[in-house]
Amino acid sequence: MNRVPYKIMGIIITIALTLGGFTHVQAGSNQAGAGKPVYAYYYLWWSTQHWKDKLGPNYPYSASPLPLPAKTDADGCNAVSNYAGNQLIDVPTKLVSQDEPGAIESDIRTAKGAGITGFWLNWVGDGTTSQTRTSVTYTRRLSEAFAASARVGGFKNWVSYKVASAPSTTAIINDLNFLYKTFQNESGWERIDGKPVVTFTGSRKYSDADVLKVSNAVRDRIFLVGDETRATLTTTRIAMFDAITYYWSSQDPVGNPQSFSQIKEMGDKVHAAGKRWYAPINPGYNSKLLDGGSCVPRRNGDTIRFLWNGNAGSNPDGWGFISWNEIAENTHIKPLQKWGNSSLNVLASLIGVAPASAPTPTKVTLPSPTEIPPTIAPTLASTAVPATPTPGSTAAKTFDDKDGAFAYSSGWQTISTSKAYGGSYRETSQDGDTVTFPFTGQSFSLIYKGGITFSKFDIYVDNALVGTLDQKMGAATYQVRWDYPGQLPSGNHILKLIFKLTSLTINRGSLDAVIVR
Repeated sequence: MNRVPYKIMGIIITIALTLGGFTHVQAGSNQAGAGKPVYAYYYLWWSTQHWKDKLGPNYPYSASPLPLPAKTDADGCNAVSNYAGNQLIDVPTKLVSQDEPGAIESDIRTAKGAGITGFWLNWVGDGTTSQTRTSVTYTRRLSEAFAASARVGGFKNWVSYKVASAPSTTAIINDLNFLYKTFQNESGWERIDGKPVVTFTGSRKYSDADVLKVSNAVRDRIFLVGDETRATLTTTRIAMFDAITYYWSSQDPVGNPQSFSQIKEMGDKVHAAGKRWYAPINPGYNSKLLDGGSCVPRRNGDTIRFLWNGNAGSNPDGWGFISWNEIAENTHIKPLQKWGNSSLNVLASLIGVAPASAPTPTKVTLPSPTEIPPTIAPTLASTAVPATPTPGSTAAKTFDDKDGAFAYSSGWQTISTSKAYGGSYRETSQDGDTVTFPFTGQSFSLIYKGGITFSKFDIYVDNALVGTLDQKMGAATYQVRWDYPGQLPSGNHILKLIFKLTSLTINRGSLDAVIVR
């Protein structure tokens, strides 16, 4: 796939997400996902042997600290293994089995410290009616996860029932009956409507008849969550579950910006049926070494930010983060060597627990920063501003400050006025406040309000400083226009504005719209 056109769309989405009003100030409307529980998928397969199966026979297990098993670019893509037979790109400094005392509890404490509500514990039994707590290693580790959650306190887990091997409905029902009978009284197993929660992860792979059979067998005592896609999410299907989620580990907010409307469509349909909806979110994805698959760049944490703000448009009742430790697909946020705490810190910041790590700038060849005098834009009303397209570009398109692609930091507020484009603009007075917008195009313009007390913004494209916008004017003026002076390579880009407080009285900044061409 030609990804060049999507890079500019990435910048537009970033700015749109930043400018779109997903802030703590407007959590009730524009950041519908804020304040909702955040769960992370947790895989129970990390034994010493599983590490060796994934790292292969040529990895130097005796080294201390362990070396990274593969090379990637800064975003985690273009993976090249350093050792024949290896499938991973990240490892801890020392391999730790989940069977070691304290290993699972350590993960729980780290996740809880970042504001994560609980894990979705990925489990499957042996499918029989005679299984016990020791029949399979997954059950022993599940038991420890529940016990460790009780010891830590305040950490509530779901069970994510795994159907990767496509067990029969009889085997599924046997497993869920055993699960309920054995663990129903565990305090670490969360209950909704008085029933412990199980996600039927992979339910989309089963027919309506099979799903109905499972549903009828267990929903009297288990709160059953379906894992469906847009294609499988029918009214009939929704009726078989108590809630719906979508395990989408490779959603790309920049390469596939229409995914936000697709997620919203699912959330709206679930809510219309009176059921709960749990939206997916991921930090990036790379399964090249695992199965030759695709890659979603991590973008220094921006992928998490974009998906949080974009998928919040589906008004989720909670989040399913993919994942804590799916290391082979590189969706993990468990702190290891390659990414450290960076992705976890970004998620914690969105939850409201800790500040996100600053993104590492990447070198991009762009014009030197310039400070360009503003021009008064013609009234935008509700249509795009006419502009002469650059060679090879598409017609100009205007993105209002309320567009869902903008990602705002917490200090922005919406100011309603008929003098602004679309009837409102965004304003901040907090030094360092940001707005990010991914877009596809070769140039852009900023529409804003200026005035006596308005200060400056540094303007970045793809993490490179390209200009400084001074919004100070002799009188309050709406729909002022700043034009980017250069021409970007055709493709996806990310626009980021950082507010600079000039003084105690020159202390305001605004954004009304962005024009992309």
